[in-house]
Amino acid sequence: MRRSAVFLLILVSLLGTLLAACGTSEPEALPTRIPVALLPAADTAVPPTITPTATPTPDYSPTPGPSPTPSNTPTITPSPTHTPIPSATPTSRPQFAPTLVVTEPTLREGAATPATAVPTPVPTFEVPGGTTNVLLLGADEPLGSAGQKSDTILIVSINRDGPTASMISIPRDLYVYLPGSTMAKITVASQLGGVELLKQTILYNFGIPIHYYARVDFQGFQNVVDAIGGVDVAVNCEFTDWRLKSPELDIEDPDNWELYTLAPGIYDMDGELALWYARSRLRSSDFDRGRRQQQLLRALLNQGVDLGLVAQVPTLWSTYQDSVETDMDIGRILQLAALAPDIRANGVQNLYLAGKTTPWGVPTEDGGALSAQLPIWEGPGMMEETFARLFRPPTLSRAARAPITVEVVNATGNPDMARLAAENLAWYGFVPVLSDGVPETTENVATTITFYGPNFKGSYEWLMAWIMHKTTAEIQLNTEEAFAFNYRVILGADYDPCVNQLYSP
Repeated sequence: MRRSAVFLLILVSLLGTLLAACGTSEPEALPTRIPVALLPAADTAVPPTITPTATPTPDYSPTPGPSPTPSNTPTITPSPTHTPIPSATPTSRPQFAPTLVVTEPTLREGAATPATAVPTPVPTFEVPGGTTNVLLLGADEPLGSAGQKSDTILIVSINRDGPTASMISIPRDLYVYLPGSTMAKITVASQLGGVELLKQTILYNFGIPIHYYARVDFQGFQNVVDAIGGVDVAVNCEFTDWRLKSPELDIEDPDNWELYTLAPGIYDMDGELALWYARSRLRSSDFDRGRRQQQLLRALLNQGVDLGLVAQVPTLWSTYQDSVETDMDIGRILQLAALAPDIRANGVQNLYLAGKTTPWGVPTEDGGALSAQLPIWEGPGMMEETFARLFRPPTLSRAARAPITVEVVNATGNPDMARLAAENLAWYGFVPVLSDGVPETTENVATTITFYGPNFKGSYEWLMAWIMHKTTAEIQLNTEEAFAFNYRVILGADYDPCVNQLYSP
């Protein structure tokens, strides 16, 4: 077996089984590489080719980044039969008890007085029983490199009693207090004091105790995508950023770069394109990059679980455990892996910190300013409320309620629009089913939404309206007909798949 494939097995067991839900889907549906869309066997429409466009290069020297080779035609590959994880409970050390004692705010010896006051520690959240908090880190340097920054920081909280999972992205430019050190961007915490300082930083500033961590470098991420033959990603909003015109070109030459655009559609991404999509932020923001990273993790890791790779990890762990840096033992990994099918059914909650910070310039010695973000902890919808949601189940978790099913009828003339709509609906917990029916005409058809029931109680019509760019008053109520699904959505020519997930209700 190739080393990259073995690396995938280990990574999926560490991370994929923690995030094994890609939204909700009916268990009897055929698995797909976009697991949120339920594709009926009768659906034989061929997706159109999506051609990313190159925009003329303006006079600008971008920060060099990885260069992808796009795969423009979506490809859906049926997944092989899933190999179940053995039912026996794996043996593991007792779960690590995270540090709950917050240090007093002091500066390291010789540290300059910060330009902002050191904040007081936030209250530590009470972690529900049966919960495991895992810190996921991505690095732009190989594992084991000295002074390694954390370019990607995510917290995943798994509730084994649900089971459910939530994850939140921590922007690398958050300007916070590093306990016992100084005020700095959170990305340098691991550089100054390793993972332990990063854990303490998260506890001090956000009140989240961390049980375990797992880290992978970006080359490893690219290898994972290529090892499984690519990953299908739903790009629901047009995305443009800088890329090399060709992978072999000199990254230091600004003439070798161009603006690269992904139009809305379904993309079968190889490792290079997936890494570019996950890392780019020059034309967007670190917040949006975090959203795309969560999207890729859910798609990639769910696919790894569907391919039955997790069950193979134990026999390979002792030989290839150096591929991922973690403080979890194999028993703990397998215990969490056993939760994957149920977490997948119940859903994952995705949380972000966009709109919960204040832009700020950190003064530099030359009189300039370093761009950073100051956290806003208190207030309606701010960080305190967002981090509290980390320990709550997803809004439409099927662990606590019956699924809300949605028939999606495509009258747009573009097969990808139905897949994108299904992706958006499933992201928030609805259960979409793509209809194999075709409207008699697709000309001048407007998007309509109908709910079937005696009233809107329990329908989450406010969430449906937000996802579909409608008002609740525009959702029709049908109390007369019996229907196989809770909702029927007809996508018309006016349908826009672009949903700003960073600011979801």
